[in-house]
Amino acid sequence: MDTNVLFILAIIPILVIFVGLVFLRLSGTLMSIIGWIVTGIIAILFFNTTPEIVAYASLNGILASFGISLMVLFTILQVTMMDLTGAIRAISIYIKAIAAERYEQIMILNVGFGSFLVSIGATPVTMLPPIMLALGFSPLAAVALPCLGYDPLTSFSLLAVPITLPATVFNLDAGHLGSNIAIFLPVISTTFALSMLWIADGIEGVRKGLFQAVVAGLTLGISCIIFVHILPSSAIGLVGVFSGLVTILVLFLLRFIKGKQILAKLDENEIKNAGMPLWKAVFPWLLLVTFCIIISIPAIQSGLYEFIGPLQKITIVADKSVDLKILNQAYFWVFISTLLAAPVLIRTKEEADKIVKLWMRRAWAPTVAAAALFAVAYIMDWSGQSVINNSLSFVPGMSDLNMNAVIGLTLALVFGASFPLVSPIMGLFGSFVSGSETSSNVMFYGIVKKSTDVLNLDFMQVYAAHAVAGGIASAIAPAKIINAAAVIDSLGIEGEVIKKCAPVAVILTIITGLMLTAFIYL
Repeated sequence: MDTNVLFILAIIPILVIFVGLVFLRLSGTLMSIIGWIVTGIIAILFFNTTPEIVAYASLNGILASFGISLMVLFTILQVTMMDLTGAIRAISIYIKAIAAERYEQIMILNVGFGSFLVSIGATPVTMLPPIMLALGFSPLAAVALPCLGYDPLTSFSLLAVPITLPATVFNLDAGHLGSNIAIFLPVISTTFALSMLWIADGIEGVRKGLFQAVVAGLTLGISCIIFVHILPSSAIGLVGVFSGLVTILVLFLLRFIKGKQILAKLDENEIKNAGMPLWKAVFPWLLLVTFCIIISIPAIQSGLYEFIGPLQKITIVADKSVDLKILNQAYFWVFISTLLAAPVLIRTKEEADKIVKLWMRRAWAPTVAAAALFAVAYIMDWSGQSVINNSLSFVPGMSDLNMNAVIGLTLALVFGASFPLVSPIMGLFGSFVSGSETSSNVMFYGIVKKSTDVLNLDFMQVYAAHAVAGGIASAIAPAKIINAAAVIDSLGIEGEVIKKCAPVAVILTIITGLMLTAFIYL
């Protein structure tokens, strides 16, 4: 079959999902399931994939999604508990005392605090939308801003798993890859910060918060460059944590320099309206942050893994398996922190019953969507392969008949020397489909390596740009947007959010391509 036809067929799943969400305004959950079915059919009919391999790939994707899907499930439980017990309302009142201006709220919450949260393994797309809504932002902004704020640090999020996982799998130097990624971040993080102001309040918002956005973005990006060089490779997971904390401190220092109070004293009426002290309102998050920092210590990570050991490694087919690493996953500790905080926040059995019922109503759709999108990603990655000598691999001469390979090689052949300019599109594509930069980095490694070898380009630079664009895709990843919309009962606005954020993601990806081209050729 003609290569151009195969290319069109390979990108049909992403087009189906995108059109359904943005133009037909169908739900993200429905489109993720439709996308899953369409991907399976195309893989079977046109990419030499058996129904059994499609089923195994789907199972692998669903299990691999647990870091996202179960995180969605349990963070929605935590936020629902905080919402119905009044903790979210209390936090919003205290935040107004810290930052009355909308642009300050956006920078402190979504750039500083959001970057810190996602770096330790928590999810701002679940935690922050209810707070943004309580602060007076529109539902669209309350969803879009935390999604944008999910990844100004791109690959240093989630304890730098998007860097460390492919480094482990493909025997790469995590420090070298991290330093190549970090060089993009002063520009990318600053553009993220400015785009948040634009989405929330248009050009007037950019005008009012321009200085704070530039300071926040540059601080975040430059901090990453510094920490990735001074910390050992074994501690690269802490780069984002420290950078987020530094950004928060700098933003508060900026308030102090401008003569503003760091924390305005609340009057009696405001304290009464809050209903609880700040420590109590944020108690679940204090527990979660503490747990995430503790489990980031290598010795504790090893001990937690050994506690369950090989029982959590599930063989899918032949040599393919998924290691769940249950006690090392942030979602487990979200659940534990929620259980431990429940006696502090929940006042009655009736309130507990209401929380569980609302949680089940809110959580099922984004959880299913996340799992289905991972299934799509793995079907594409496994397409064209067969079990040969107890190994999942390609029949000799058939390695190019793979959906991801067709996309990557077509881009390389079409664009040639200008490939660095467009190669980040693959990172954007991979993360949009799977909802995870980590999955995109793993699945597209072979394509990037093959393309750069053919074109004689610096692999590590191109791979770093691919990873950066994968982080940028968090702004438009359906899995994250569905998650954010669910916690404020606004499912159905996913298409509007993507439409609003898509120009930002495209512009940032183009900037990444331009920077990569300059690094390689200049």
